[in-house]
Parts: sequence; structure tokens; C-alpha cells
Amino acid sequence: MALFSRATHPRDVVTLYAESTDLRYLATEGGRVSRWGSVPLPEGLVTEGLITDAAEMGRIIDELFQEQALLRKRVITGICALRSIPRLLTLPRLQASLLEEAISREAKKEMPISLDDLYLSWQSMPDGGEQQRIYLLGVPRELVDAQIHTLEAAGIPPFSMDLKPLALIRAVKQPETVIISMEEDMLDIVLVVEYLPAIMRTFSLEREQLDITGKLDRLVQEVVQTVRFYNDSHTSAPIRPEATIYAVGHLLEDREHIDYLR
Repeated sequence: MALFSRATHPRDVVTLYAESTDLRYLATEGGRVSRWGSVPLPEGLVTEGLITDAAEMGRIIDELFQEQALLRKRVITGICALRSIPRLLTLPRLQASLLEEAISREAKKEMPISLDDLYLSWQSMPDGGEQQRIYLLGVPRELVDAQIHTLEAAGIPPFSMDLKPLALIRAVKQPETVIISMEEDMLDIVLVVEYLPAIMRTFSLEREQLDITGKLDRLVQEVVQTVRFYNDSHTSAPIRPEATIYAVGHLLEDREHIDYLR
């Protein structure tokens, strides 16, 4: 699975991503964006990134596709990164026939929870000499299974899924940067070094009962701590002070909120 390289998807696709507040869609035709929008969701239908009622979400998606005349053949869905587990493995050079077994064996050692609860994806990193670097990602099965059941309920064949922070890395396409995504109930922070996620953190804010100012303060606190942690661990090559920060998400659409962060 290509986690970081730009995916070679067809030029006509529909993308879907469900936040706790709304379902967002974007359609392309001939490789160009043709339409986009969102549909409000009832409270509790998506909780901490998990679709809690696949049948109801499927009904909402089905109605959206009918109303907007969206194609169902190639639909890419986004997955929340909460509780996803990334690991960087270093292995000896192996034949392709032996590599998958070796990765599975190492995953059992590295992952803090049972592999029965995760779906694994991996990608080989740039040349590491005599050794081979593998970026390994474990995604909770319940998140993926809920999406598959939702698509089935909507009459959409599963085509492709993408973890939100990894999609943001490819969209930004910068060698070194900080990406933050701030939604009503979810915060993503990604430190990108050499086009790869050096640190990837996702926080749920649903249970914290914070107002807007409290959420923005939490964002600043977590970004500062994340960058400081990385720099303390990479004193010879820290994140540069002039590195660009890319900010996306519903709570960062307001200019006043951006000014507050400054």
C-alpha cells in the first residue's frame, strides 16, 4: 500500500470524510475538482472518528449521492488517525517473498496491542544501504470495518481508504513542515521531515468540554510540545524556525482564530 507517494487514482473520483459534525465530499472529473460540499450529521453518529451506526450513515451517503448525482464506482474514504500506531522498522535486505513474513513478525514485537485488533499497511522507505527501512502503520479494525459496513449500506463498492494525516502530507507536498488540523472535536498534528511523517499525533477533544479559546490554547500547547520533543531528539537536525505551518480544519477557517494562534 502506498502510504506516502502520490496515489495513482483515476481522474474521476469522489472523496468522503466524516467528522463528528458533518460529512464532507469532493468530486473530481478529468482530474479537476467539479464540486464539493458537506452534509450535517446528527450528534453521536460519529464519535472519536468511529461511525456508530453504519446503516444510518449509509442512508445519508446514499441520499447525498442521489441528490448530487455522484458516481459510486470510485469512492475514496478518509479514516481518522486516532489510535492508529505508526512504527519505523529496520530490517536486513530480504527477498520480496520473505519480506511480508518478516514485517508481520516484527509487528508482533513492536505493536503495543494485539494484531487481531489492527489492520496493517506498510511501505519501504528510501534506500538505507544494506538495511531496509519499513514504515509500518496499524489502524484499528473497528474504524475500517465500520467504514466498509457503511459503504455497503450506501450501495458503494469499497475502492480506497486513506488515513487523514497521510493524505494531508501528500496534499501539502513539502519536504519539511508542520501540519495542523483543528476540528470541533479532533486535533491532528503532523511533523514532516523529508516528506515523511516524523511525528503524527491525533487527539480527541470530545470529552474535554473546552470552549473555542480552550481548544486553541490546547492546539498551541500540543504543537509546542511536539516540536520541542522532536528537536530535543534531533539536536543535529531540528525543525527549522522558519518552517512553514499549514493549518486546516473548521475551527481554523476564522481569521480571528488564526490571529489568536500568532
